[in-house]
Amino acid sequence: LLFGQEGPGLTEEARKHASMVCSIAQFGSTRSINAGAAAAIAMHAWVQRYADVPDPRDAR
Repeated sequence: LLFGQEGPGLTEEARKHASMVCSIAQFGSTRSINAGAAAAIAMHAWVQRYADVPDPRDAR
């Protein structure tokens, strides 16, 4: 996973080598989120989709 700078995002070189480029939708007056918050959102989404981690809600 690669994360770009706030504003310019990834370099063209990084984009050229990427198999997929994603963005995070934002609503309301927030114009941007910092790279740490974006990384946390992206990694959480990746783990939910691809990692073989049991859903803790199933343990109830």
